[in-house]
Amino acid sequence: MRIHSLEDLPIASLGTGIQKRMLVGSGMVPHVMQFVRACFSPGQVAPAHAHPDMTEMFYIESGEGTLTVDGVSHPLQPGVSFLVEPKEKHEIASSPGSELVVVYVSVHS
Repeated sequence: MRIHSLEDLPIASLGTGIQKRMLVGSGMVPHVMQFVRACFSPGQVAPAHAHPDMTEMFYIESGEGTLTVDGVSHPLQPGVSFLVEPKEKHEIASSPGSELVVVYVSVHS
């Protein structure tokens, strides 16, 4: 068994400035690449990208923003969840006046 407190996990930005705390990392659970809680500052963007062999499941914990998948934008607000399939180009942006907190799991296909 493994148990973690969110406050005890290190913060990583991975070059984007988005503060991420990895709850589960690659190799800890079969097929799960990562389980993350990410905090976007107001107006911050995770640039558009796609994964060739990874599905991502997202849940909006708090804040507001926009998800753009393959050029189509969708509003984000607390309680919204979504799934991004391999090869779908996706971008997440927090609204200018709102910190956006996103919890997500990345699964190797």
